Amino acid sequence: MAGTGSRLIDRRSALKGGLAAGVAMPFIARSGFAQGAGTVRIWTFMSAEGQSPREKVFKTLIDEFEAKNKVKVVVEPQPFQELETKFVAAVAQKRAPDLVWLRDTFLSLVVDRKGLADLNEVLTPDFKRDALPDMFEVFTQKSVFDGKRVSLPIWPSPAQIIFYRKDTLREIGLDAPPLAWETFTDAAAKLTKGDRIGFGLPTSDNSVSAFINIMSGFGPEIFDKTTGRLNLTGPQAIETANVVRALVAKGAVSKTLLNAMGDDIQDQFAAGRFAMAQAFAPRFQQYQKIAAGYDPKELAVSAWPSFGGRPPAVLLGPYWTVGLAATSQNKEAAAAFLESLYTPAASMRWAKDAGLIPDRRSVMKDPWFEKPEAAVTRNFYELLSGKGAFVFPQRVPDITKIFSVLNTSLQEIIGTDEKVEVILARAKTTLNW
Repeated sequence: MAGTGSRLIDRRSALKGGLAAGVAMPFIARSGFAQGAGTVRIWTFMSAEGQSPREKVFKTLIDEFEAKNKVKVVVEPQPFQELETKFVAAVAQKRAPDLVWLRDTFLSLVVDRKGLADLNEVLTPDFKRDALPDMFEVFTQKSVFDGKRVSLPIWPSPAQIIFYRKDTLREIGLDAPPLAWETFTDAAAKLTKGDRIGFGLPTSDNSVSAFINIMSGFGPEIFDKTTGRLNLTGPQAIETANVVRALVAKGAVSKTLLNAMGDDIQDQFAAGRFAMAQAFAPRFQQYQKIAAGYDPKELAVSAWPSFGGRPPAVLLGPYWTVGLAATSQNKEAAAAFLESLYTPAASMRWAKDAGLIPDRRSVMKDPWFEKPEAAVTRNFYELLSGKGAFVFPQRVPDITKIFSVLNTSLQEIIGTDEKVEVILARAKTTLNW
């Protein structure tokens, strides 16, 4: 595959003159920058000067792209909770960046407001032929709305899964958490010992919900195919609530943690407070790095238990995707930088240096993935490839408030004795479902 710089030239040549493949000549970009020069603005939650593993990889890829293409990449970090809403406002005000990081659960909100360009019009033929089929189809297909590809998923991840300490599981004679809820609750209860709690659940985040992750054990059928809604008063939701009540009754979940954010769970897990916890998968290395109450080598990951003999559940979302602003005046350079994030070499960097699952599946054939240090990446890859993996529907109504509403319900299920049917009916009314 041609280098990034030649892709920029080939792209403009084809757009300007419809030349045959392989013919390259100087171009004038639509933004007025000659021969690839210009600026690409990016909104993301990361900093180009950050010190996290993925920020360091990001900076390396930016430096390489700038050196090859005479394009300045400007990263403008944003609070991750506000990226989508701020971006929609910026598009309307004609001040949007060229590229933006978006959560998959917010794609429809941005698409409905015509904020994203169709990548089919700017991605190179080589990329569409070689890269797209090499990525996880479950992610790439979700980004296609009415035939338009509005974003590319990045760092494929099981998102909110279960982190556990192998040393604590060994105490009760297990190698890993049981993968059926009827046995998981008993195991989690046995893991509660002294100041250590069996299972930690965040209950106050606005972008994730442990209730949905537990309910995912019923598979993709939890979402109505027509509306994208959850049936919050149906038997599946009630059984999910009863599982939470059972975890509390058996001492596996604490009533004292009613306002725990994901960061709270992370910090307390690091201190040895939990044997297992719901956690954000891309933070695995961070969990290892800050481990104080246990040997970081004992940290491992698990799918969510299932109901009724179904495959273990892996709800793929929220996860990050990258879109191109419909209002961008530098679409070709921005698209070229976007492509540079998904080369096989970039995928290897994301994996080796940042501990992320490669976007390009073929990269998993590299001998490095057979090494012990790649064992967790292999485990994540297996979770993504399992029969129980699925994504949120393209359109989930009230996405800006569904997580907070269900977390309120989760707090009520954990902290009160009110009937779960009443709690769930109240959530349904609040969402006007």
